[in-house]
Amino acid sequence: MVGHMDLAPLLAETSALVREAADVAVSERARLAVEKKPDGSLVTNADRATEEWLRPRLTALVPGSGVWGEEFGRDAQDGPTWLVDPVDGTSNFAFGSPLWGVSVGLVHGEDLLLGVVALPDLGELYAAAKGCGVARNGVPLDPILPGEVLPHELVSYSESIWHAYPGQRIPGKMRCSGAIVVDGTFVACGRFRGMIGMRERLYDFGPVVLMGQELGAEFRHADGRPISMAALLRGEPFQDAWILFPRESGFFLPRRVR
Repeated sequence: MVGHMDLAPLLAETSALVREAADVAVSERARLAVEKKPDGSLVTNADRATEEWLRPRLTALVPGSGVWGEEFGRDAQDGPTWLVDPVDGTSNFAFGSPLWGVSVGLVHGEDLLLGVVALPDLGELYAAAKGCGVARNGVPLDPILPGEVLPHELVSYSESIWHAYPGQRIPGKMRCSGAIVVDGTFVACGRFRGMIGMRERLYDFGPVVLMGQELGAEFRHADGRPISMAALLRGEPFQDAWILFPRESGFFLPRRVR
């Protein structure tokens, strides 16, 4: 079972696959084709080709595993599940911004076990396994220091948070790259002090949340409630804000009444 495996070899194999998958996405960009999904978001040939390339290779790494990907949905199985966002930041990717990435994670039961994110245009690859810390391009990252977010520090959130929580004070300076995996890895390496999200699904943020937790950050509902991994695995998006912030930040938002 995955829970009793040595995760280090699996992380190395997954990292190699994600590097190759990033090359697939980059090669597809040379013949870019962009469409709109029913929800109005963009999808490209690179999104689909990258996920199709990853799915059989990931399941071959862990017998009995399945995939939950943004473009092709979730396999019907109860074992370990690979989380795949083949091109996170699709709009950035489509318009030539370097702020996009390929994201892969593995979850089993209540545990996020590993996560790998490649940011090809920035030349960075982040890799984490439960209990093993986080490395960027093979170099271990320092822990995220606890304490409040200072006014000059950068925090990732979008204007949708402002609209959902009018009049609430949010610490730091607002930043939003347009890609969860960019902002999440920026939290991991200290470029951002924290991040706030809402309405995402587990495949959107699972790998970067693991990275933050491995470095000592706190992942919870912004109003203080703990996160239910079971609800996330059922496919439910967050209806309220969640945060990945330093421990002891003292930051809370009120629970929304819908």
